[in-house]
Amino acid sequence: FGIQQTPLLDYEEGIYRYRFQGTTFTEREGFYNSADAGASFHYNFPSNYGEAHVGVFNGEGYAKTDPNDRKAIEIRGTVRPFASGAPILRGLRVTGFYFGDNYIKDAERTRAVGQVTFESTYLNAGFDAIKAHDQTSVTRPNVEASGWSFWATPKTPHGWEALLRYDQLQPDSRVDGQARKRTIVGVAYWFPHQGSVSSAILLDYDGQTFDNFTPPASAQKRIAVHGLINF
Repeated sequence: FGIQQTPLLDYEEGIYRYRFQGTTFTEREGFYNSADAGASFHYNFPSNYGEAHVGVFNGEGYAKTDPNDRKAIEIRGTVRPFASGAPILRGLRVTGFYFGDNYIKDAERTRAVGQVTFESTYLNAGFDAIKAHDQTSVTRPNVEASGWSFWATPKTPHGWEALLRYDQLQPDSRVDGQARKRTIVGVAYWFPHQGSVSSAILLDYDGQTFDNFTPPASAQKRIAVHGLINF
């Protein structure tokens, strides 16, 4: 009960540990928030075969008040199909997530996400696909967005790690060829653990392009150094 992390992002960021560079694909595109006020239930399946997380939330995120009596239902189910298989296969997980809310009565705000992730000693990787519907009022059209993201973080035994990520989103399916594309490439060094403290430094390139937007948008390119100290 109360303000808490929402079902998908809390889970996902346990695998993708580069929030200090920027948020995950679906959060960065504004589809939902990392935390919200509500009530939820979490259950782990026996023998580490997966988990389920279900909740009812305000839907507006922790930083906003609820503007109406509409609540968001969030459901995440995760399966680890090879939990008792070979060690290399145990890191594979398949996840489905649904977010259902309404701006007002009969004006939907929904998101459906499919995700595959893999964890091992020398590689973490993930693929996300999303389809979203937004109808801000009953007199406005229902806008469908869709997109996908792939990321991988190859690792060495000595703390060095690469960050490779590509996001692509079509914000409005009614506009042919419209796409917002992001490419992230970086090199990180994770310092040896000091007790419970995790720390890292990352040099990365983050670039975006915008296809078939009105008005036209220029490409964006950024090179940055990010640091993390997590107690």
